[in-house]
Amino acid sequence: MGLFGRTPDKAPKEMVNEWSGKIRKEMRVIDRQIREMLEDTFESMEDGEDMEEAAEEEVDKILFEITAGALGKAPSKVTDELPETEPPGAAAASEDESEEEIEEMQSRLAALRS
Repeated sequence: MGLFGRTPDKAPKEMVNEWSGKIRKEMRVIDRQIREMLEDTFESMEDGEDMEEAAEEEVDKILFEITAGALGKAPSKVTDELPETEPPGAAAASEDESEEEIEEMQSRLAALRS
């Protein structure tokens, strides 16, 4: 008779061995599933790059159609720089403002020193 009045069907050592085997089997199944998930993820990442290139080609085709071919004549990259022009009188005004600011800062500095 067992501890609680009932005899076990199997010995505890056999039960532990059986449970260990079942756990190992489940671990292998889970490991296999995880590997498959990783493979699917990496494959989809590679497909994403191909899809991005295909999408860019489609956008270029549509823009070419909309602009009636003018887009194909345009350079792929603009290398010209715009000339820097200041409106007349802007340089003189900025020089006057900068002189006033310098004088104001010098007076503040003198006040702090005293």
